[in-house]
Amino acid sequence: MVIETDRASAPQRFVDDALASFDRAVEQAGCVEHHLGVAGRFVTMRFAGDTVAGILMPALEHVCVDHADADADAALTVSVFDSESTGAHMVPAPWPRDAYGPKGEIAGFNDHRFRTVFQPGIDVLQTFDTLRSVGVYWTPSYRYIPWWEGSFPLRTTFHWWTSTTRSLQPMHAGAVGLADGGVLIAGAGGAGKSTTSLACLDGGLLYAGDDYVLVDVDAPAVYSLYSTAKLVPDNLQRFPHLADLVSNADALEEQKAIVFVYRYRPEQVSTGFPVRAIVLPRVTGRPGTVLAPARPRDALTAIAPTTLFQLPGASPDVFAKVSRLVRAVPCYWLDVGTDLDSIPRAVAGLLADLR
Repeated sequence: MVIETDRASAPQRFVDDALASFDRAVEQAGCVEHHLGVAGRFVTMRFAGDTVAGILMPALEHVCVDHADADADAALTVSVFDSESTGAHMVPAPWPRDAYGPKGEIAGFNDHRFRTVFQPGIDVLQTFDTLRSVGVYWTPSYRYIPWWEGSFPLRTTFHWWTSTTRSLQPMHAGAVGLADGGVLIAGAGGAGKSTTSLACLDGGLLYAGDDYVLVDVDAPAVYSLYSTAKLVPDNLQRFPHLADLVSNADALEEQKAIVFVYRYRPEQVSTGFPVRAIVLPRVTGRPGTVLAPARPRDALTAIAPTTLFQLPGASPDVFAKVSRLVRAVPCYWLDVGTDLDSIPRAVAGLLADLR
């Protein structure tokens, strides 16, 4: 994977050196590979040892495929390791202390081809070569990986990977529906995305995510990235049957409750479906759930700001992708009622009308 050249740029040398550091970790701890099918593409995850894989893979296990079933070479390869469990060090950072920018972006190591982020205090490095579609994910210790990273692992790397495509984009949204079409659920934190997604799951609809999904904006479709549901602990009382399925039950004073939906309802976790509409939840406090027409600008306001804020290096291209999506499908307010059964009825009714 390492390309030798005397004229390599500093970012290319760093990616190559980081890949060499991963190879040394593999010599120490062995290589564990997982293969994913995402949006019809083949993704290879290479872990040095299985310690970090145990943290990052549960959210991705629903899109795992057998290597023998892959029809093409990997469209993306990510090499993942930590130093504590493997005994292998990462190459020293070649940038000065004042190079750290917003969201951990490293000045001089982010350009049209290369991407690099490292946030002191979180201590997870991600670096990526868009030309070769190879990335490295490293942390000094698996213990430093923040709890939320296990709910949407490699979100930043998936964003960089799809930045080279015209129409694919990870978006801060959920998605539920049927095999022949569903809805994208968008809104800021607390708007009711998770409540809507989980109520629809319990109501028999397919589930593709409740926080981040991959969207094709030109042939509107959603592809699942993570089968993770996240709930504010107080909201668990609305879904008491999930209490025993929370993976981090001993840490709810500081963390959201995490449920790996694929382990709970594997038959209802979908890898993707066409997008028929965008729904924007609003918590009303009234019993029933009703729909009302929304404008494309309402959906744009619900999706674009949080997506742009959360993804490093999010460019005007991201805003343009979201803009194309909200103009391509109808948008609705979903006034979410306290009767959870009314939520999937409203969504299923909408899908029936659109069909």
